[in-house]
Amino acid sequence: MTLTYSKGNAYKLSDQVKTLLHEKGLSAVFNYEDFKYFKGKAKTAFNKAQAITELFIEENINVNSDFDEYVF
Repeated sequence: MTLTYSKGNAYKLSDQVKTLLHEKGLSAVFNYEDFKYFKGKAKTAFNKAQAITELFIEENINVNSDFDEYVF
């Protein structure tokens, strides 16, 4: 599944960040307080959703991935 991110897209920024975190196996780390803080830090970024997702990942580096329970 390919997602497109553009200014004309009705897809909310918070939903884009949630989707990216879910794809990386970190869906549990999303919360709106941190989202608002990271949104302010990433306001000059070209791809805000990606920048905010990276800030969430950096902040929660010690959190186990959702995929840790699966045997590959």
